[in-house]
Amino acid sequence: MAPSQTAQLSAARVPGFLDAGLLQGSLYEALERHYGIVPVAARENYRVGAVGAADAELLDLPAGSPAFVVERITTDERGPFEFTVSVMRGDRYEIRSTLRAGRAAPTARS
Repeated sequence: MAPSQTAQLSAARVPGFLDAGLLQGSLYEALERHYGIVPVAARENYRVGAVGAADAELLDLPAGSPAFVVERITTDERGPFEFTVSVMRGDRYEIRSTLRAGRAAPTARS
């Protein structure tokens, strides 16, 4: 089952996007094709939250069930263009991290 996902775009960056019916298939393909927007980076924040009523129905879970809530800001060379919130079933996803030891860069002394 796919996560529940809501994407918000900057209206100034994508004028007429919804009115023109441009979203058919991949969001990022449509943004590149019609507006020249190509994602170069994204920052995601993960937290555990409770599933609300609307998401519960989409995810086939009781409201209030635990889930991962992921907020993402995606940028291109001009800056942020997308804010996305995804709600993912906690029983179907896992998060893995790799931590590496490293030395901090030296700081300049005056």
